[in-house]
Amino acid sequence: MNEVSITVNGFVGTKPTLHRSDGGVEWTTFRVASTRRLRDPRSGEWSDGQTLWFTVKSFRTGARHVAESLAQGDPVVVTGRLSTEEWTDKEGKDRWQLVIDAHGVGPDVTRGLARFTRVVDRADPEDLPEPDREPEPVPVGV
Repeated sequence: MNEVSITVNGFVGTKPTLHRSDGGVEWTTFRVASTRRLRDPRSGEWSDGQTLWFTVKSFRTGARHVAESLAQGDPVVVTGRLSTEEWTDKEGKDRWQLVIDAHGVGPDVTRGLARFTRVVDRADPEDLPEPDREPEPVPVGV
């Protein structure tokens, strides 16, 4: 496949918003800003470079997890497929934006602490093993 994969470290710039398509598919979108730090070789001083903005989209189960886990201002790491979206605005100007179709999204734990909670997505909670109960032995050679 010919696609551009990207990993971006930055900060959540807009509140992650959960949407639902007419077909029932959930998706979340938010903006992430990434600013490169530059060091002047002569003075040794650090300064901010250009800030790049990306729109991040996450789909299905991941969409709900992103919407419930991240907030505006959080440090984040996003991995996914890079593309552009193009449209014409109300004034007739051509516009575009960089979009990441997220394969992975998470807090940047180099900038703070996070605790992971695994979510079991099963249709029937009866299928889950009972806590504090030994699994039944499986007969061998029957």
